[in-house]
Amino acid sequence: MSEKIEVVVTNEFIGERLDVALSKILPKSRSNIQRALKEMGIKPSMKVKDTMKFELTFTEEESKAAIEPRPIPFKVLYEDDDIIVIDKPAPLVVHPAAGHWNDTLVHGLLYRYPELASSDLRRPGIVHRLDAGTSGLMVIARNLYAKQQLMASFKSRSVRKVYLALVEGRPREPKGHIISPIGRNPKNRLKMAVVSQGKEAITEYEVLWTTGMFSFLRCIIHTGRTHQIRIHLKELGCPIIGDKLYGAKFKAPWVPNDRFFLHAWRLAFPHPRDGKTMSFRSPLPDELIAALREARSTATEKRV
Repeated sequence: MSEKIEVVVTNEFIGERLDVALSKILPKSRSNIQRALKEMGIKPSMKVKDTMKFELTFTEEESKAAIEPRPIPFKVLYEDDDIIVIDKPAPLVVHPAAGHWNDTLVHGLLYRYPELASSDLRRPGIVHRLDAGTSGLMVIARNLYAKQQLMASFKSRSVRKVYLALVEGRPREPKGHIISPIGRNPKNRLKMAVVSQGKEAITEYEVLWTTGMFSFLRCIIHTGRTHQIRIHLKELGCPIIGDKLYGAKFKAPWVPNDRFFLHAWRLAFPHPRDGKTMSFRSPLPDELIAALREARSTATEKRV
C-alpha cells in the first residue's frame, strides 16, 4: 500500500535542509521522507530557498510507528484554544523511538487531546522537545496555525528558555556565555558534540551557588540544539550531575538513575494568536530539591 501527500514548505524554512523541514511538517519519519524524496530524484540535503510544493508518495510505515493513544501522566499548567503548557516529568520520552514505542508524551497528548491527531500523528503539536532525563516546561500547539506561529517564534529566538542545573565542580567565571557549534559526534552517532562544522549554539550561564565540589547554575539557551546545555556544560568542565552520557563522574545516588539534574524552569513566548507574552515557571521536582540538600551535605562531609 502507498499514500500520497501534498505538502507545502513555506519560506520560514529557508536555509534548512529539505528533509529536516519536511520532518517538522509531516507525520512521517525522516528516513521515510528521505526515501520519498530520492524516489522523486530530489536530494534530501538540498536547502530550502523559497516556498516549495511537493506531492510525496510513502509506502506503509513500520507497524511500530503506529501510535495508539494511552493515558500517560503529565501536568497541564495552562490551556486555551491554541496552546497547552505542560510540566513534563523525567524520564518521560517525548517522541516514540526504540525502546519507547508505547509510553511517550505523544501517546499521552493524543489520549488527552485527540483532536491533535488531525494535523500530525507522529508529532501532535510538538514545536520543541526536552530530553527524557530533563523535566520541566513545554508548550504544545493545538492547531496548525498555532504550530506555525510557535515554530516561527522559536526560529526568531523570541522564546525565552531558562534551565536549572546542578553540575560537578565550579566554573572559572561566575557567569558567562558558551558559544561553540554543535553537531553529530563523528565517533558516536548517538551523541552530539562541539564540532567545527556544527550549527551555532549559544548558552548563557550564571552560578547561583557553589560548594566548589558542586555548583548550581541558571542557564539560558539562545539556540535550541540537541543536548545543547549538556554539551556546553561538559565543555565548561562542569558536566551535569547524573549525566553519564556526557561525562558525569561523581556517583550521585541521590539523583534517580533515570534522569539527570537539568530542569526547564521558566518559559516565555508570544502567544500565537495575539502576540501577548505568556510566561510560566515550574518549581523543581521533589527529587531534585532533595538532591540539592544532599549535594550540600556531601560537599560539607568531604571538606570535614
